Amino acid sequence: MVALLALRVVYTWHFRIDSDEPQHLHVVWGWANGLLPYRDVFDNHSPVFQALCAPLFHLLGERADIVLCMRLAILPCFIVTVWLVKKIVGSFADRRTAIFSAWMAALFPPFFFSSIEFRPDQMWATLWMATLAILIYGRATPKRALGAGLMLGLAFAVSMKTTLMLAALGAALVGTMLIVQDGAWTWARLRSLLICVLAACAGILVIPSLVVLFFISRGAGREMYYCVIQHNIIPGNAGSHNLLSALLRLACLLPLVAIVGLVLRRQRMSAEIKRRISFSFLAAAFFYVFLVSFWPVLTAEDYLPFFPAMAVTVAPLLLWICRFNVSRLGVTAAQTAAFLVLAELAWLVGSNSPLNNQAADKVGMIADTLKLTSKTDYVMDAKGETIYRRRAFYYVMERMALWRLHHGLVQDNVLQRLIETRAPLATTRRMPPEVKQFIHANYVPIAYRLWTLGQELPMSSARTPQTVHFQVVIPARYVLMTPDGLVRGRLDGTPLNGARELASGQHEFVRALGVHGQVILVWANAWERGYSPFSEIKPDITTQQD
Repeated sequence: MVALLALRVVYTWHFRIDSDEPQHLHVVWGWANGLLPYRDVFDNHSPVFQALCAPLFHLLGERADIVLCMRLAILPCFIVTVWLVKKIVGSFADRRTAIFSAWMAALFPPFFFSSIEFRPDQMWATLWMATLAILIYGRATPKRALGAGLMLGLAFAVSMKTTLMLAALGAALVGTMLIVQDGAWTWARLRSLLICVLAACAGILVIPSLVVLFFISRGAGREMYYCVIQHNIIPGNAGSHNLLSALLRLACLLPLVAIVGLVLRRQRMSAEIKRRISFSFLAAAFFYVFLVSFWPVLTAEDYLPFFPAMAVTVAPLLLWICRFNVSRLGVTAAQTAAFLVLAELAWLVGSNSPLNNQAADKVGMIADTLKLTSKTDYVMDAKGETIYRRRAFYYVMERMALWRLHHGLVQDNVLQRLIETRAPLATTRRMPPEVKQFIHANYVPIAYRLWTLGQELPMSSARTPQTVHFQVVIPARYVLMTPDGLVRGRLDGTPLNGARELASGQHEFVRALGVHGQVILVWANAWERGYSPFSEIKPDITTQQD
C-alpha cells in the first residue's frame, strides 16, 4: 500500500494537467477571496466540492504549483473509493478476493489517471461508492435508506450527473428483485420497501435544498439556476434524432445486462449473497448504459464512478476465471492475484511513465502570470488557466459556451471587456476566431501560451530615420523595444525615454538614426520584470487535454 501511495504521489506531481483542473481551481480561488460562484465567477458545476477546497487553497497562498498541491488534497477520495471496493466485495466474498479487487480497481489505468486530476468527479465517485456500500452492506431499513439518500444528495451538490446514478439505482433495485425471488411480495413487504424509498428521497433532498437556499439568500439563485441547469442544456439536443439515437444505444446495451442478470438468477447461492452481487453489478452496469445512451457530452472523467463500481463484480470474476484455468498447474490463488496485479501495474507504467514530467509547462504558465501581474489585473484566459486572476470575460471558453456565443445566446462582449478591464495578459487557445484575431493584433507572445499588450510596428530594416503611425486600442504603460533593448527615437513629438503611458488612439513614432531591426511596442510591466517579446518561447503543442 505504501508503494502504491508513493507511485500515486509521483504521478500527481508529473501527470499532465487537464484544462478542467485550473477551471475548477479558479472557482476555488473565487470562494477563497470572497467571490460568490455564479454571480461573480462563472461555473457550470454544482458548488460543494469547490467550496470545501477553499480553506486549504487559502492556506496554501499564491503558488505556481497549486494544481499539484490540490491534487494531493483529493488523494483521500482515491483511498476511500478503493477501500469501499474492498468493503463491498468483502460483503459477499472472502478477504483475499476483496483485497485483490481493491488493488485491481486502484491500478486500472483509466481510473488511476483520471482520479489524479483535481476535479469534483473524484469526490463524486467516492460518494457513489459510499451510497452503494450503505445499500449493500446490511439489511434494508428506513435508516439505511435515509443514509444512502443523504450521500446521494451530497453527490447532487457535487455534480448534476448524479441524475444518472439515481436512475441506475432505481433500475438496479427493480432488476435485483427480478433476479432474487425469495418469497412472495406481501403488502407488509411492499409497505416496508415504500417506506425505505420515501426515506431515501427525503435524504436526497436535504443537502441540495440547503445549497440552493444558501445562494437564494445571497441573491444568486437565478444565476445558479442558469449556470448549473440552463447553461448545460444545449437547445435542440433533445430533438427527435438525438432521442432516437439514445434509444437505439439503450436497446443495444440492455440485452447484454439482461443476459448477465439471467446468469445470476440461475446461480445457486444464498438469497442475501445473490442480492448483493446482483445489485452491485446492476448499479454499475445501468450507470454505464444510461451514461453512454443519454449524456450529451461524454468525457473521460464521466466514467470515474463506473470503474470502481464495476470492479466490485468484475475483479472477483476475473480472479475466479484465471484461477480455474491454471488450477491444474498448481498455481495458488495468491500467486494468480499477484500476477494479475503486476500485469496491471505494467500496463499502468508502460502507458504513461511516472518519470516524464508533463506538468512543468502549465505550472510555468501560472508562475509567469504571477510574476507579470498583480491581484488587481484582469487576464483573458479561456477557462481560468492562470487561476489567481479574474477573467476579463464572464464565461469560460468551453464547448457549450462557445456554442452559445456562436448562436448569439450569450452576450458577445469579449473585445469590449478586454478594453474595459485593460487586460494585460491573454491566451489564444479556445478563443473564437474574432477574439484570436484581436489578440494577435493588440498583444505579442511573451511566454509559454501567454500574450501581453503590444504590437510589432511596420518598419523596414534600414538604418535611416523612419516615421510610423500606429493605433493603440488598450491604454497602458508601454515601452518600444528592439532585439538590443529599448529603442531610441521620438514618440508623439517628444524624445522617448523609457516607459510611456499611451492612451487609446493614434500615435506617431520616429526611429532615431542608426537604429535598425524589429521594433515592438510591449507592455512596460513585462519589460520591467525581465520579459522580452524577442525571447525564445517553447513551442505550444496541442494535446487532448487542452
